[in-house]
Amino acid sequence: MEVEKARTRGGQGEASARGTTMEGDCLSCIKYLMFVFNFLIFLGGSFLLGVGVWVLVDPTGFREIVAANPLLFTGVYIILGMGGMLFLLGFLGCCGAIRENKCLLLFFFMLILLIFLAELAAAILAFIFREH
Repeated sequence: MEVEKARTRGGQGEASARGTTMEGDCLSCIKYLMFVFNFLIFLGGSFLLGVGVWVLVDPTGFREIVAANPLLFTGVYIILGMGGMLFLLGFLGCCGAIRENKCLLLFFFMLILLIFLAELAAAILAFIFREH
């Protein structure tokens, strides 16, 4: 009877050890996926910052590309702002995911929440003032 109890306990120990390993593998996979996606966001922010700086430094080259609408030239500051925000967001996400730093990840998620709330407010304002 004691042998059966020992086998049962040993079997449960092996099963729980396997479950812990599977959880660890899953969390590791999520960690690296978060790093990859945030790295892509980081690259996109870097690209937008590069385009914004290029337009500020050489506005004549940009005006030749979009000569039809000079109003697009004023969007450079929006491109720079969005590029800077995406750059910061990607950087915080990458560093927070790899180091598993709670402070960086908290700031990352707060920034995501802020962006979501700004988009929600813009959508509500666009709906309210759709006729103007």
